Amino acid sequence: MASKKLMAGALFALAALSQGASANWQGTFYYYSAEGVLVGAWTAGCREADGRWGVETENRRFVQGCRASS
Repeated sequence: MASKKLMAGALFALAALSQGASANWQGTFYYYSAEGVLVGAWTAGCREADGRWGVETENRRFVQGCRASS
């Protein structure tokens, strides 16, 4: 019985942490070709700048935060 309560508590804590992490996530994944050419991007958490373009590849770099509007 105690182990079930412990497991339920652990699952609840994990769900709360993942909710908090996803709510604060903001930034951009930049996707590059094998030659290093920028071929796509995915921005999330930056309101009007959110979106995707191009193609997603395994060769990527993440930049946290939102760019200033210009």
